[in-house]
Amino acid sequence: MTKLKQPGLILGILGAAKLLLDSAGIQIPDDTINDLANGISAVLVVISIFVDHGKS
Repeated sequence: MTKLKQPGLILGILGAAKLLLDSAGIQIPDDTINDLANGISAVLVVISIFVDHGKS
């Protein structure tokens, strides 16, 4: 994952963390999760613009 080829994995981990916290009795509002997911996605898009894709 050195070139961030699987950004969906990060969002999947975020979703799994929410499920684990919910089962432990810690409530996180869905709006907060949506904001985090949108922020992570935006950062990954910006990073992918600047990542060298191996094309010359």
